[in-house]
Amino acid sequence: MADKIKYYDVPNEYWYRIHFVRPRFKSNIENVLLYMANECCRIPKCSCDEYNTRYFNAIKMFPGNIDMTKKTLDNWRTEIPALFGFYKEDKEKGITETSQMAVFLHENQDLTQFLRLFLYSFQFPGGHMKAADVRDVIKNNIKFKPARTIIQVLMAGNEILSRNNNSKEMSMSAEEATYCIFNDVRVTNGSVSAKKIAQRILDNRKNKIKYYNPEDKNVLSLAGKPRTKGDVTRYAKDILDYMELANLLTISNGYYYLKGNEVAAIQKFKDDKTWFNGYDSFYKRNNIETKELNQIEPQWFEYVNDSMKPDLFKTDLNVIFEQKGQIDVVFDDRIKEVVTSDNKTMKDVGNLWEAIICGHEKMRLKLKGYERFIRLIQIVDSPSYHPGFDIDSYEADGTEDHRYIEVKTTISKRKIQLYGFHMSPNEWRVAGTIKEHYYVYRLMLSEQDKILYVLRNPVSLYKTDKIEAEPRNGMEISFSTETFKPTELLIWKE
Repeated sequence: MADKIKYYDVPNEYWYRIHFVRPRFKSNIENVLLYMANECCRIPKCSCDEYNTRYFNAIKMFPGNIDMTKKTLDNWRTEIPALFGFYKEDKEKGITETSQMAVFLHENQDLTQFLRLFLYSFQFPGGHMKAADVRDVIKNNIKFKPARTIIQVLMAGNEILSRNNNSKEMSMSAEEATYCIFNDVRVTNGSVSAKKIAQRILDNRKNKIKYYNPEDKNVLSLAGKPRTKGDVTRYAKDILDYMELANLLTISNGYYYLKGNEVAAIQKFKDDKTWFNGYDSFYKRNNIETKELNQIEPQWFEYVNDSMKPDLFKTDLNVIFEQKGQIDVVFDDRIKEVVTSDNKTMKDVGNLWEAIICGHEKMRLKLKGYERFIRLIQIVDSPSYHPGFDIDSYEADGTEDHRYIEVKTTISKRKIQLYGFHMSPNEWRVAGTIKEHYYVYRLMLSEQDKILYVLRNPVSLYKTDKIEAEPRNGMEISFSTETFKPTELLIWKE
């Protein structure tokens, strides 16, 4: 006779299903976020109606969306601002403008950093929720930052395993996160320590305790039918997946582990004391009107936008260049200095990309037989001097003509399929002056790929309809891979 299945049981009085906006585009979230941030930055401050129309049209023009139903497009329209706050509305004045969150992602092109900042501020209650859901969260005395709690539990689990001389790393499945963290008020209100949660997960594994029970009334839908396991666990899984994209976690066989080479970022989440306190005054009140909570929503998005700090959670460049020897063979020692530094600035990171392209250019000249020019390649941009390009190289075409290169880089965990970038007014002006000797090197870096596109004479490309350009404090450039093919990124070798 088979043993009876033992299920983990959260007492009814402590069961509360945490939920939030779940975007329809989650499987393609990096491309969507980058695209929408760029598109929002194209829209000037204008009336709510005009912004809404242009925003909707941008969604419709995302690759693959042209034949989507209006209902699906409308879902995108509500999900992106609700979760990521890419624009802010002043309903009294009837004005909408693009938010700092969108501007930050557009200007920095670092999706890993953006998602870390998003997770760092994400909490319950928050303005990403409907007012009625905020009220329910407050009534249950919930104050919950999911990314922080997950990291604390995983770190506590590692301590427990180490103390027991167990060499395994602590991990967490979406089911474990759902039942032992997200849907247990004792956890989400802060009454249970991370150590106890970790021990509970480990004990449940030892005792072969199962989680999803279709007969549990807590998993019934509003229609009275059992939700699927995927439906029950999807909110916890969303956060876990965002954390994986943010290079805080890694996943193996459905279990999430702490990312081993991201110690500093992980520790910052563990020690996080930040909190949006706009809802705190509503706790212990008996009568809470949803209109009162709605009034807090603008404050929430101001808080989130203020959390977009350029020097916080910069991408660990070791992850991008983790292949042995790849850093060392690029031309400049400062690459190793930047990669290993704990205090990287945006300029430092920019210098790294420039150094990589310098390595590429040195190797290109060497392969073409122009080694005499190698020592003359220069990085020319500086805090006091902005010539409109980053690198002064040479054409290697039988002349002594210079090649002036502007480097545009995007960082993501996974390969990006969108290819736009921004050129400043000065860069665009200089490109128009230098013409065929001005190049944009579009460098796209992820854990899987290092892709380089070379665009020569962008002003001419625009005038001949080979690229698209739209004025916005300079030019917003986009190009098609049907017109441009990637160029091999060369690594300097003696």
